[in-house]
Amino acid sequence: MSEPKFQMSINLQVLNHLGLNLYSNTSAVLSEVVANAWDADAKEVHISIDSDSITIIDNGTGMDLSDINNKYLTVGYQKRSESGLSPILHRPVMGRKGIGKLSLFSIANIVKVFSRKNDEINGFEIDTNSLKEAIKTNDTYYPKELSTTDVPFAENGTIIVLSDLKKKRTASLATHLRQRLARRFAIIGEKNNFKVFINNKEILISDRNYLSKAQCVWMYLPEENSAEYKDDLLKQTKDKKIKLKKERPSIIAIDEETYRVSGWIATCAEPNELDDDENLNRIVIMVRGKMAKEDIFSEIGTTALYSKYIFGELSADFLDLDDEADITTSSRQDFFEDDERYIALKEFVKKELSTIRSDWEDVRSNTGEAEACKYTVVSDWYNDLQGDDKKSAKKLFGKINQLTVEKDEKKELFKHGVLAFESFKLKNELSQLEKISAENIAAFLEVAGRLDNIEATMYYQIVQERLAVIQKMKDVVSDGSLEKVVQEHLSKNLWLLDPSWDRGTEAPIVEQAFKTQFDIIDAGLTQEEKDARLDIRYKKASNKHLIIELKRGNRVVKTDELSAQVRKYFSATMKIMETQEMTEPFEIIVLLGQHLDGKDFNQTVYETTKRSLKVYNCRIMYYDELLRNAENLYSDFLEKNKGLSTLSDLISELDMN
Repeated sequence: MSEPKFQMSINLQVLNHLGLNLYSNTSAVLSEVVANAWDADAKEVHISIDSDSITIIDNGTGMDLSDINNKYLTVGYQKRSESGLSPILHRPVMGRKGIGKLSLFSIANIVKVFSRKNDEINGFEIDTNSLKEAIKTNDTYYPKELSTTDVPFAENGTIIVLSDLKKKRTASLATHLRQRLARRFAIIGEKNNFKVFINNKEILISDRNYLSKAQCVWMYLPEENSAEYKDDLLKQTKDKKIKLKKERPSIIAIDEETYRVSGWIATCAEPNELDDDENLNRIVIMVRGKMAKEDIFSEIGTTALYSKYIFGELSADFLDLDDEADITTSSRQDFFEDDERYIALKEFVKKELSTIRSDWEDVRSNTGEAEACKYTVVSDWYNDLQGDDKKSAKKLFGKINQLTVEKDEKKELFKHGVLAFESFKLKNELSQLEKISAENIAAFLEVAGRLDNIEATMYYQIVQERLAVIQKMKDVVSDGSLEKVVQEHLSKNLWLLDPSWDRGTEAPIVEQAFKTQFDIIDAGLTQEEKDARLDIRYKKASNKHLIIELKRGNRVVKTDELSAQVRKYFSATMKIMETQEMTEPFEIIVLLGQHLDGKDFNQTVYETTKRSLKVYNCRIMYYDELLRNAENLYSDFLEKNKGLSTLSDLISELDMN
């Protein structure tokens, strides 16, 4: 018997350690295939999706038998060991670790690969079932050789066929994939001689559907071709919508070296614009033209009002230099957080956000007048005002326009603002206005100064309402007998957990599925575990499924107990997501009252536990932490306007009268 033609060179236990499920969604998996085509100097990539398979065809350099065995089937092959540029078109190579190909097994049980290089054509198949058997025994794995007689190669290139798909999502995949791939790459298009097609329809820059949402945009221009780069960005915006466009410095200094960031950060007009088939309230990091991190914004930790309007995309190629250490994680979707380059990038973004916040608040204040006058009743009242009254009303509108509330709520705020303004003016200031003359101009300025405080007073009242919610939560957390109050309070006020979750929605079918699964989990809990819990809650917010495990505020939860429960919740959630054929992300939140392990708390164990839970899309929060974060949401305003409480009480009393 002749020797097998193909051989995968890897200790299969290492493959098992890496895992065959590196990626969280189909678009991330197919991004790796597209990236490989870019590295292979392909000019076109065609992705075809039908009911039970996905086919990817590229016209790159292709692979001969040596390439297949020594590069493609060698997990961990270093693509840049010879050069960081592709051989023909001299493109910056995206791949590095040689494990991106493993992502294919995240969505398909059978992977067929056909490749032509010059006059040599080869084909082979990898079946995950037989691969897993080889892993168990640590036998060498031999992919199955396939006939290439009927493979339609007109030129060099590679064909990959994914079948026996693990998640039956292909019906809706084509619609979402076009947009998601457009967003995951900055190099798709004729400009870079790299076209990608899905079901014979070319992906265009307009498919990104990013900057068309921008109301304000801050641009970070590259050193070369900056004018052309700027023009390309602005062409993606809508002129009628743009209120601010601004160039910002893009240099980052690390020790004696300087690096450049390019890209943009923007704000939209309304937060709900950032909810399409994926949550865009994020700042993406691109490296070498490909998405390297889905969101750095969430790591900055800001809770200011403007944060719900932010989205952006920054390119930072210095995070992946050929002559520097590789700082990407094994999944290629994140970076090691302690690397000085990544730390410097985070500091850069944090400083930029400070400027963006100031600019945004100015723009929102200046556009408040137009927003308020969209409503006839407000417009009629405003147009009748004169002089300083009109100036003060304009300031009031600007402050209301900064608030992150829905349109209907904002409409009510404008109306109530008019009523409160008018009541205050008529009952407290008209008599003072009659005394104004050339001799007592100082009295006039005093009156005008008091009028200028009115818009701040309205804002103060809104803040007071949220503070009342926070205070109520503080009162009930300490009393374990009021668990239902805690549950209801969190369900109605999800912003206590995360400022971006102002509104939680129900999904009855999914909620019932979660209830069924968690009832099964409950039946397996010990009495101690049952005593430590309040309940599991399910909500959907910001296009994300939230599973919230509430622990009693006075109970100490052990690390082992928590880890075991989280694994159960993760497994149950994955089962539900697959059954419901859903692609949305989910997050598990464990809410504690006491520190993990109580008196036996160990910081090292705690940090290790948090990192391990991150794998299960889980994070730990504490009652006192979430309340503190919620208070910080409005802390700046409250600190600067402590004297407004009396005036606020007066307006409330006048409204009641």
